[in-house]
Amino acid sequence: MRRLNPWLIVLFVLALFLMFSQTPRSTSVNYNVFKDLLSQGKVQQVVVREGQAEVFLKEPTPVAVGNPAPSVQPKAIQRFNVRLPNSQAAPDSSLIQQLQAQGVNYRFEQASQWLGIVLNFLPIILLFGMMYFFFMRAQGGQSGVMQFGQSRAKKYGKENRVQTKFTDVAGHEEAKRELIEVVDFLKNPGKYHQIGAEIPKGVLLVGPPGTGKTLLARAIAGEADVPFFSVSASEFMEMFVGVGASRVRTLFEDARKSAPAIMFIDEIDSIGRKRGAGIGGGHDEREQTLNQILSEMDGFDKASSVIVLGATNRPDVLDPALLRPGRFDRQVTIDLPNLKEREAILKVHLRNKPLATGVDVPEVAKSTPYFSGADLKNVTNEAALEAARLGKTQIDMSDFYRALDKITLGLENASLTISPEEKKAIAYHEAGHAVTAAVIPGSDKLQKVSIIPRGRALGAAFYLPEERALMSRERLENQLVVSLGGRAAEEVFMGSVTSGAADDFRKATNIARKMVLEWGMGENFKNMALHTSGNGPVFLGEDMAQPKEFSEHTSQLVDEDVKRILSRAYDRAKGLVSEYSQAMHEVADALLTQELITGDVVREAVARIGGSQQPMPQTTA
Repeated sequence: MRRLNPWLIVLFVLALFLMFSQTPRSTSVNYNVFKDLLSQGKVQQVVVREGQAEVFLKEPTPVAVGNPAPSVQPKAIQRFNVRLPNSQAAPDSSLIQQLQAQGVNYRFEQASQWLGIVLNFLPIILLFGMMYFFFMRAQGGQSGVMQFGQSRAKKYGKENRVQTKFTDVAGHEEAKRELIEVVDFLKNPGKYHQIGAEIPKGVLLVGPPGTGKTLLARAIAGEADVPFFSVSASEFMEMFVGVGASRVRTLFEDARKSAPAIMFIDEIDSIGRKRGAGIGGGHDEREQTLNQILSEMDGFDKASSVIVLGATNRPDVLDPALLRPGRFDRQVTIDLPNLKEREAILKVHLRNKPLATGVDVPEVAKSTPYFSGADLKNVTNEAALEAARLGKTQIDMSDFYRALDKITLGLENASLTISPEEKKAIAYHEAGHAVTAAVIPGSDKLQKVSIIPRGRALGAAFYLPEERALMSRERLENQLVVSLGGRAAEEVFMGSVTSGAADDFRKATNIARKMVLEWGMGENFKNMALHTSGNGPVFLGEDMAQPKEFSEHTSQLVDEDVKRILSRAYDRAKGLVSEYSQAMHEVADALLTQELITGDVVREAVARIGGSQQPMPQTTA
């Protein structure tokens, strides 16, 4: 937000002072009082302007101000005004003779009419000037009120070309192949018109936040080398009715004049939401803006070389009319990068950073599953900050590990006071996760285990998950066993349970409910999907209009299935931590001693000691 100019405050105060000040600029006295002072020789100078004289005394003198009354006390003044008796002609000769006899310096002046008019209207002029200034600032410094409805899109042309190329975008090879064809449309439109093909009017980039949708749009503009108009969808909206539609018209007109051109509308879901879904009707400013976009995209000339790019992470809320062929003909999905793409993205962000010889970029890529491109950039930056904080000149693997811990769990909470009993419970809790993950075949590979408090977590087990397109029922049940292994270890080895498993329960319950509601893995509802609304209703109006998905009896059966799945997984977890009790003790002791151990330590303990031990007797913490 811009700082307010202090001179504006001064002008505003001055205007208020001139408007509301009731104090007269000079004092007025009776003409007889003036004659008495003149006869007493106390007057030094007289200036006559249009029948009114401004009188200057030789020294401050007590004078009866205004129309004197017996109760009014004289006031010591040295300057006052007096109205002469004959205002239409010059003063009488006796007054002039008396002024000359007393040696008074007198003169006649013509009063300036313009000066009085300006002084009278100065407060109003200042107020209007300030209102105009603030109005122009609110419009981003535009030069006139008529430009209020003009487009705010940033144009990149010959003077400021977009320098981004497809080589600057790592990964997303399928999406780039699709978008390279869009570039060819703009470079060689005749090839497609000759065969009767129409150039796509719109391409919608869909994907989670941070996956590089805006970066790909800039790469298209850089490769095509055509005028590029970039605007956020929220910039169309304004508090005044009709402004959004006016800005849309202006933007499309500018794009047609600059054709061939690319128009990029970021976060298009902010104005492209479904119409008529809210309560109270739908004829609002947002819908007027959407209607204008729909009409402009449908009204393009078939030979017009203007392509509209849109980007959103919420395609489910967009209006169907916006997604139909003829408007956004293509939808390109920009998904989270896989292992190979993460490695390529990391190499792009590490190009200008000094790396130590032992840095293993593929290992960092394996340690960052389900990270977006923006997340990976943040990892490299945090690693560089960690190295700089320690005074290093190069980034090594320890910096990357610390950066990952900081991003995923938060800062180390060294000031947190933990009693020995609580620390022991935390150690057995994390050992329960680690041992069950090491024992169950096909589980995610355990990377390390820590009982160092970070953020809200008192301890954590880190895994290298194997990325899969499909999840089998057995794998999901194994995940539940690992998630509940911490609570099972507390019950078996500590004799009591704590509140440390709250996050484990949330994750396990979420997986179990999806198994029943979405994936048809429940006992009562096999091969059925009870949850059909996707990510849930977006608008309150839709929520009220939707019928109830299932009855109360069905809800009870769903709860029974969820409870059965979780109970079965918890029993398996208790059996595993009891069977591998010796390995549990060894891992817990290592955690209490070192606070951070690698997954190899856990796997070695499990392999060396093996299972089939007798359960240890329960002890009370």
